[in-house]
Amino acid sequence: MQNRLATVSAQRQVFYGLIIRNLKEKYVGSLLGVLWSLINPVLIMLAVAFVFTQVLKTEIPKFPLFVLSALLPWFFFSNSLSESTVSLFRSNDLLNRFVIAREIIPLSIVLANFLNFLLGFLLLLPVFALFNPAALQGFLFLPLVMILHIFFTAGISLFLSVGGAFLKDLSQILNVCLMFLFWVTPIFYPLNAVPQGYRGMIAANPAAHYVLIYRSLLYEGKLPGLGLWLPAAIFSLVFFAAGYAFFAAKETEVSKLI
Repeated sequence: MQNRLATVSAQRQVFYGLIIRNLKEKYVGSLLGVLWSLINPVLIMLAVAFVFTQVLKTEIPKFPLFVLSALLPWFFFSNSLSESTVSLFRSNDLLNRFVIAREIIPLSIVLANFLNFLLGFLLLLPVFALFNPAALQGFLFLPLVMILHIFFTAGISLFLSVGGAFLKDLSQILNVCLMFLFWVTPIFYPLNAVPQGYRGMIAANPAAHYVLIYRSLLYEGKLPGLGLWLPAAIFSLVFFAAGYAFFAAKETEVSKLI
């Protein structure tokens, strides 16, 4: 892995170019451009807030902030996975014309989605600070959870990019899996609202740990305990190493398919 990462570093100009290309492709022909990185989650948040506060009568205070603290990280995660699954197949012309490290393709997608997420996030930070001043003390730890989240997402994206080259239906299967994962991740509800017998399912969901850390820092304004940080760090390390190893092991086979 060290040698492969060194190769990626040596080709960083190509890497940066692909990140910029991915960002531009998201908003080509769009009037609002990168503002959609903020508009989409805000619109969903407003719809959900209406249902939960006016219809279901939730008693969670500052419910829009409660949702946004988890929804923005979820969009980064889910969009990265969806786009990475078809990334190698869609980049076959580029890979056939130039000699580049193939992992640059899915990794550039993850970082492009992260920058997209970061922009919307920075635009909303003043809102969190204004309506929830307690969140200010948690802002300093946001870079740490973001780094862990990037490596976790990158590891899964590397795995899915290979899987998508072998199985064209994987993107459809992934959409169903992400929909299920979306509802078993505490985005619209607090963890203590989950019946005791089902909390093990939430704990076994790696994505939930990152969401809970973001929420603790942004909404609750407190530093999460080791019970959240440690699993998040382990998941990041294990998934990134496993995803990269799987990618390297299957790269030759993938090259024959694309």
